[in-house]
Amino acid sequence: MGAAGLALATGDVFLNAATAQAASPSSVIYNIKDYGARGNFRFDEDDAPYIQSALDAAAITGGIVFVPAGVYFVKMPLRLSSNVTLMGTGNNSILRSSMNKFGILNISAAHHIHIHRLAFQGVGTFGMTSVPLLESGVSLNLASDIRITDCLFSSIDNGVKSVDSSRVVVEGCTFDTIIGTLDYDSQGFGIWCSNAADHYLAQNYFNMLFQTCIYMSNGSRNSEITRNHMQKCYTSAIDLVSAPKEEPCKFNTISSNIIENFTNSSGKTGYTAGIRLKGNCISNIISSNVLSDIDDSGIQLLGSADRQKERPHYNQISDNQLQTIGVAALHLINAYDNQIWHNTVQGCKGDAILLASEGKGAGSFCDRNQVTSNSLNRCTKAPIRITDANCQETVLFGNLGTGNGEKIIDKGKDTVTSAL
Repeated sequence: MGAAGLALATGDVFLNAATAQAASPSSVIYNIKDYGARGNFRFDEDDAPYIQSALDAAAITGGIVFVPAGVYFVKMPLRLSSNVTLMGTGNNSILRSSMNKFGILNISAAHHIHIHRLAFQGVGTFGMTSVPLLESGVSLNLASDIRITDCLFSSIDNGVKSVDSSRVVVEGCTFDTIIGTLDYDSQGFGIWCSNAADHYLAQNYFNMLFQTCIYMSNGSRNSEITRNHMQKCYTSAIDLVSAPKEEPCKFNTISSNIIENFTNSSGKTGYTAGIRLKGNCISNIISSNVLSDIDDSGIQLLGSADRQKERPHYNQISDNQLQTIGVAALHLINAYDNQIWHNTVQGCKGDAILLASEGKGAGSFCDRNQVTSNSLNRCTKAPIRITDANCQETVLFGNLGTGNGEKIIDKGKDTVTSAL
């Protein structure tokens, strides 16, 4: 396809990408084969210098770098500059690393970049040293206004890495057969973020991941995780994590995701979960998600006993549908001032809603949570279980349900309650 034809064919893609518009239909198009790239699936050849030449040429004035169908082995990271679009023809335009321990595409302190219709493959990380995210398809650092759309990540340690970046869109991508193991935590993530702001992660598909599909930590905020489909994975679908001395994860929305068939094959209790908020997670919304067939917890809020204030609080969990969950559908441990309302739970193998304290520190309290207007049916154990006196001032009101194995079990203190 000639330059004019390619520009017309791709015009809608770039004109509609308002926040990360990298090129217009009149932009210059740089075909990497014109710069010497071969893409002939030969491991002994390195296409990286030729692809980089095309990227550098486009960086001068901005433009589209086109990757025709082929398998392009690269032996060094590729650098993208601002105002560049890198696009292929779909899953048959493959960038494949032939050396381990680097991100194939690296974007550092750059902005307005679009990565579209490419496939990323790696070789895996060698060695036993656990260093986070040694290999990834796309690596972002201090980047902004980035779009990654309709890409495939497979046979690689990790998909997308975002550090200290803002306004990043990952949409319509597939993360399938990501390399990893259950206990080696530098491999197996789909999208891994630290201090991420205003990210939009939507309509992606995740299959058979060993680690978290979408992981956000260290002050990640104001982001939306929506309409993703996660299935047949082995740990958790979505994690918001704030470790001690990190900024809180706050004002994120997790909505309308489908999470199903998460299997605990680790032999450890509580290994799998649909959605988890750990540590200082504040004012996040978990709404309208569908979770089914998860071995351990469906939605879990977990605080550390040695952190009195840095525990999950002011979060809203509403209008979710959970079925066939193993241990507890909605599980709060050392969390406070959260709202759990209008959720539907059915066919749970354990408790529908479980509130508990853990440890003996200043934060070993699960207090002032509101559990209202939930529908809790056909659970093997209790519809609501409050495990101990360190669960204080819980509000239970307007919950409905039938066919559960036990009645409400309340061992808490100063519970405000009405019957199920």
